[in-house]
Amino acid sequence: MIRNSIVAKLWLTIVAMVGLVLLLLSFLLQQFFDNYVYQQQGAELRRLAYSVQTLMAQNPVSVSRNITLAKQMAENFDNASITVETSLQAHGALEQVFQAFNTDDKQLFLAGSPVVREGGYGDKGRLSVYLLLKSSNAHTGMIRVTQQMSALDAPLTRMRNLIVFAVVLGVLLTTGLAFVVSKNLSRPLVQMNEAAEDMARGNFHHRVEVVTSDEVGRLGRTFNALTSELERTIAALSVEKDQLSSILSSLIDGVVAADGDGRITLANPPALRRLAALQPDQEATEGDRKLPGPLLSMMENVRRVNQPQTRELSWQGRDYFFVMTPLYESDGATPRGVVCVFRDVTEEKKLDRLRKDFIANVSHELRTPLSMMQGYSEALLDEFGDDPVSRRELTSIIHDESLRMKRLVNDLLDLAQLESGHFQMDYQRVDLAELARRVHRKFAQLAFERSVTLTIRVPDEPLLVLADEDRMEQVCTNLVDNAIRHTGKDGSVSLVLTRSERFARISVADTGSGIPKDDLPYIWERFYKADKARTRGVSGGIGLGLAISRHIVLEHGGDIMVNSEEGQGTTFTLSLPLTGTER
Repeated sequence: MIRNSIVAKLWLTIVAMVGLVLLLLSFLLQQFFDNYVYQQQGAELRRLAYSVQTLMAQNPVSVSRNITLAKQMAENFDNASITVETSLQAHGALEQVFQAFNTDDKQLFLAGSPVVREGGYGDKGRLSVYLLLKSSNAHTGMIRVTQQMSALDAPLTRMRNLIVFAVVLGVLLTTGLAFVVSKNLSRPLVQMNEAAEDMARGNFHHRVEVVTSDEVGRLGRTFNALTSELERTIAALSVEKDQLSSILSSLIDGVVAADGDGRITLANPPALRRLAALQPDQEATEGDRKLPGPLLSMMENVRRVNQPQTRELSWQGRDYFFVMTPLYESDGATPRGVVCVFRDVTEEKKLDRLRKDFIANVSHELRTPLSMMQGYSEALLDEFGDDPVSRRELTSIIHDESLRMKRLVNDLLDLAQLESGHFQMDYQRVDLAELARRVHRKFAQLAFERSVTLTIRVPDEPLLVLADEDRMEQVCTNLVDNAIRHTGKDGSVSLVLTRSERFARISVADTGSGIPKDDLPYIWERFYKADKARTRGVSGGIGLGLAISRHIVLEHGGDIMVNSEEGQGTTFTLSLPLTGTER
């Protein structure tokens, strides 16, 4: 508790210092007063001894009377006694005291000066004064004035009590004063500590109250200025960070930064999603995630040549284009990692391939009728054959090829309008059961000619949907036509209409050659043909029927699916919302 409180430390320090000074002072004062009392009392006893000496000198004959007067004088002192021997005879009490004197005391005594001793020369516990007494018969005597030391205890006790009282009062006053001083000194420091803790939690609005102009006050003002500057700096950094985060989050491209060990330190959401797809066995946390192996080798190349590197890689059937640039420390020379920007270019490559395929397919589809029309028209110009029947046959072929080109152009225009959303639909209530029967009647003869069994299964009650009848008939016609053309002799094609709670479903199934598994994802693309040779029949398919059919179904709020196994047949299923349900 004390180690963590500056107030307690300051308070204890001040109290300890003042208490120590007071204790030393009280000890010195006690010694001084003890010596002073003893000296004063010794002086009083010396004066008493001189008085007795003077009395004895004035009346040398009346020794006993003088001694009686001396004892009366001693009664004025507590526990004081006077002993006088006019002659230091052998075996006398004072003679023994004289013999016990040391050399210095003897010289001092014989010189006529008083000898003062505390508890000395047999007078234990007493303060004694020894003075030379000269008699007329040339014999020397001794005057001894003694007083009990306990008589001095009362004034000494009063002095000690006064000193103790002063020390205790001084400690108490010092304690209060030290607490006030330490509190005032520590208040700005405590406020600065609280402000620093708030700053650590992100709150920069706390300010220190400055009330003095001393060093602590200047420190408080400096701290407030530092807090304000830090608040502005953090706010600017936060704005910049938010802008950078918004920019990175809004990018379609993936942006990822890594340190020198390849650990990811920053990644925007597109990068996290793509890295999670590329590394499904790793958790999607930035702290422990590392760059994939190919990117680690690319990072080594970047650090080795110290130049940006570009690379195109394929992962899990997707194509990515990477641009990696080195990152440096604040000195601009020490490398600390890399930043990599990568983009999924699979769709771009796919669109580029489709564009090339589109041009090639259109050119291929137009070249045949154009070549035939050119050849037969040249034959007519050269007046080939005089038979009107032959001329009519050539003209009929040219007419058929022109119709074929017209269908191709119309299909392309319809598909373009469907994809752009500008195709106009004439929605009305349509009975799918009647539409299915009409399609069945349309292809019954064709199926008979190809030895294909065409069956139909529809409910007896009407099945109403909100649709463009002509366009839905176009979809069903295309599906049934494809099924018959791709089904061999003695095969079967079924047209089934069912309903669920909210949807009507039309299924067209055949027992034909089926669609290869690798071709299934691409059958909805324009001009795509799993086997381009097999559609070169009399119908002249060009690979646009399924693409147009899918767009028509999607425009009606429905969906179309395919299920096929190579060599076993294909089933197309389209679903449309029933009348009264949301499209």
